Amino acid sequence: MRLVSDLKNVIVSPERKPRRILAGPFRGIVMGLSLRSQTQVYLGLFEKEIHPWLNRLSKGIATAIDIGAAHGEYTLYFLTRTKATKVFAFEPDVSLFPHLHENLRLNGLDQSQRLEISTKFVGAFDTEQEIRLDSLASSVHGPCFIKMDVDGAEDRILKGAKTINALADVRWLIETH
Repeated sequence: MRLVSDLKNVIVSPERKPRRILAGPFRGIVMGLSLRSQTQVYLGLFEKEIHPWLNRLSKGIATAIDIGAAHGEYTLYFLTRTKATKVFAFEPDVSLFPHLHENLRLNGLDQSQRLEISTKFVGAFDTEQEIRLDSLASSVHGPCFIKMDVDGAEDRILKGAKTINALADVRWLIETH
């Protein structure tokens, strides 16, 4: 497999440019992608094991929360594929913001009134750098879908989500690696 990867790196340019995703739940969404490192996203194979759950859990939602938004593929999905009236996107890594904002702009969603973006960490406390999901409870309407991809902070986030979890019809997709 390493040989194929090395060959791809020789043949495929690292250039990042707008590309329309070809298949999967993100099909038709335009994102700035480098085919050297994001071929699976472009082909619709990115996190393929999650696709059936994403479609099932997002049906009929009124609120979406994307914890670990990164480049924004799930945020874009919530804005383009659901009727959620509010989409919260959390991404504390500010180095990813140019990509997130570019991808929103490429899809005409950079000024969406439905979207609220935050650089805070989602966790167990409310501080200048951290927010509990429970702080959003008054703004959350069900059904609510929460996608979490945080690589290690899952328990902190769940500790700050007691009120949210008591709401009717809260659906979680927790990615672990």
